[in-house]
Amino acid sequence: MLVLENQTSSEWRNVRITVNNHFRGGTPALAAGGRLNAPLTQFETGFGQRFDRWRMSVFKVEVTATGADGQPVALHWGKP
Repeated sequence: MLVLENQTSSEWRNVRITVNNHFRGGTPALAAGGRLNAPLTQFETGFGQRFDRWRMSVFKVEVTATGADGQPVALHWGKP
């Protein structure tokens, strides 16, 4: 399970999450103080391959979004 919490006072729009450089998911909006709970099995590559938690481990997560003020939001976890 991947949990993303918006701890800011403004909404995030066009939230995109990338796991291990290839598996993508996201949501159109995440409210201020809101939380997104997403099973890793829902993340998939551009070719439709889904994340297999039994065979893979998470080593990197990148989050991009646009704040309510139009400024970019970027979060990084794991290896650069």
